[in-house]
Amino acid sequence: MPHARRFVAPARSLRHCEVAVSAAIIDRALQALRTGDVDTAIRAIESAPAATRNTQAAQRTLAAAQAQRGDLTAADAAIQRALRYPPLEPATRALAGRIALDRKQPEQAFPHFEALVQLLPQQMAFWRFLWDAATTPLSQQRALQLVRAASLDASADVHVARATARALMDTGAVAEALTLGRDTAVRHPQSNIARWLWLRRLVDEAPLDAWRELQAPPARALEALPREATLDADAVDAALVVPEQYPDDAAIDRWRERYGSGLRAILDRLPQTTLTDPQRAGLVRHTAFRLAYHGRDDRALQTLRGDLLAMLMQPLTPPSLSPPVPRDKLRVAFASKHLRDCTVGHYFKRFFTDLADGRIEVFVYACGDRDAFTDEVASRATLRHFADDDAALLAIAGAIAADAPDVLIYPEIGMEPLIEKLAAMRLAPLQCAMWGHPVTTGLPTIDVFVSAAALEPADAVTHYRERLHLLPGLGTCYPTPPAASALSRAALGLPATGTLAICAQSPFKWSPQFTRTVGEILVASPEATLLVFDSPIASRSRVFDAYLQHHFAPLGVEIARRVLRLPQRSRADFLAVLAHSDLALDSFGFSGGNTSLDALSVGLPVLTLPGEFMRGRQTMAMLRCLPERVSSALLATDAADYVLRARRLLTDSALRAGLRAAITASASALFNDPAPVPALRAWLHDQQIAHRE
Repeated sequence: MPHARRFVAPARSLRHCEVAVSAAIIDRALQALRTGDVDTAIRAIESAPAATRNTQAAQRTLAAAQAQRGDLTAADAAIQRALRYPPLEPATRALAGRIALDRKQPEQAFPHFEALVQLLPQQMAFWRFLWDAATTPLSQQRALQLVRAASLDASADVHVARATARALMDTGAVAEALTLGRDTAVRHPQSNIARWLWLRRLVDEAPLDAWRELQAPPARALEALPREATLDADAVDAALVVPEQYPDDAAIDRWRERYGSGLRAILDRLPQTTLTDPQRAGLVRHTAFRLAYHGRDDRALQTLRGDLLAMLMQPLTPPSLSPPVPRDKLRVAFASKHLRDCTVGHYFKRFFTDLADGRIEVFVYACGDRDAFTDEVASRATLRHFADDDAALLAIAGAIAADAPDVLIYPEIGMEPLIEKLAAMRLAPLQCAMWGHPVTTGLPTIDVFVSAAALEPADAVTHYRERLHLLPGLGTCYPTPPAASALSRAALGLPATGTLAICAQSPFKWSPQFTRTVGEILVASPEATLLVFDSPIASRSRVFDAYLQHHFAPLGVEIARRVLRLPQRSRADFLAVLAHSDLALDSFGFSGGNTSLDALSVGLPVLTLPGEFMRGRQTMAMLRCLPERVSSALLATDAADYVLRARRLLTDSALRAGLRAAITASASALFNDPAPVPALRAWLHDQQIAHRE
């Protein structure tokens, strides 16, 4: 027995020694990793004895080293070996999940973080990674279940709060999501991200209550840019946010005042803020798109915004590669993110394809989605297409500078941040905007705004910072819309009987005054059904319903009974819905463009109230291209007259039939106008002569 005891003791000591050696090898590898010596760490593990190497801890350490080196394939192979040695330690699961995320395999990462948040729910990092891995509706639903099961205070971490709020919104728990957003902003008062995320959710999901929420302490959100806030992209977004819908006209004025104060604060702060080039390029991430739908004069606000963008972008402007040299042809360039089958594309395609002649050559710079429309333009002009990524701004600017155009034209400044930033650079001696977004750009770098004579009021020059140049007529060679599909009312989901009034405009075009007026029309025309369309963003349809309810309920209009919301359609089926309708109601302040052209192409009468600015006069200009009996019946003088005309049109089928026949017989006058393209060409020739003189 004593001999046996002497035999056992050395074996136990040997095992202890082996464990100590293994621990020492792994510890050396970890120490090397901490100092950035990845190769030493890898050699330490790979040269270790098999008993040390073939362990969970060793393979996890090797995986970490390979990941730090950047070899994710080798890292994954090592962590998969580590996972073979139970029981699994939290560190192994965490690293396996991180490697899967880095390899763009969130579905592989999710189970690891699912287990970790249940094992260690106090570790907020695991919750962050769980939400990073929740990339499908099913996994997002599961992540939200885990948050609720753990009674997690998601407001403790901004990243977790953002993802949780988004999942809550997707399940319809709007109030809970907004409360979480507000709690997060209050809990992290120095976090611009938290403040912006709350404000964005608030104005998008509860626009009618947003201003009241901003006033409630202790959020202090009425102040557009808090003095203590760092000037970054999130702070700018929070300072310049505005809703799509408003409870009344006074709310529009309040939000615009906040927007202006935000712009002034940013301009004051900018000279004292040090920005890297990427920060400079990314400081402003959104356009002022929503401002244009307020029905106000935007020149002052747009000028402030234009000055801000010019301050940011001018240092990023690429230098000319060579001094200008005389050329036989005037080089005219267009830059657009809508060079595809869309409204802007249809409005301006013929300028891209038909402008060139013996004295003009055309270059086109396109970004984003590409389709057959883009390819057709490429067959008719020199087209350079760029991926829509973080490198696009400087890549397109560099390409334009290298080609050195004499004239650079932007069809739709104000719809995309990328195009607005390009336009804030000086990339050509003469820079112009067209009316794809029909409001002054406010940019000091845009010399001319090219609009259309039929659209502009007499005092139009006062609405623009740029010089105004007018093309004839509607200013476009718009193609004839395709034929409507042959679907019946029933197949389109329309009521079998009764008159149909349709407003196919996007929800952001429904001003408070217009919405109240539509409600009054429904009161005056009890047999009519109002047709509207779902927003492309699902949650916006719920918000739009609440907006209609806010304005219609005081008038006694039940939206469930009087309003039919239709899903988004193909263009042919959309035209069929228009063809089956009895009257189109044009929005106030920002009238229909493509939508009105589509309606008139199928003979549908479009009732409009001309606005103060060009953007509210497009339908009016179209109607004035048609016989006088059409325009006299469909041009209202004020909101009360709009209601009276709508009631008559919805109750007088003979009047509607006569208007439809007249529109159908004359609608061709709206399409394929040959005048605007040669008019722009002639003006450009004049600019070339003036420049040479």
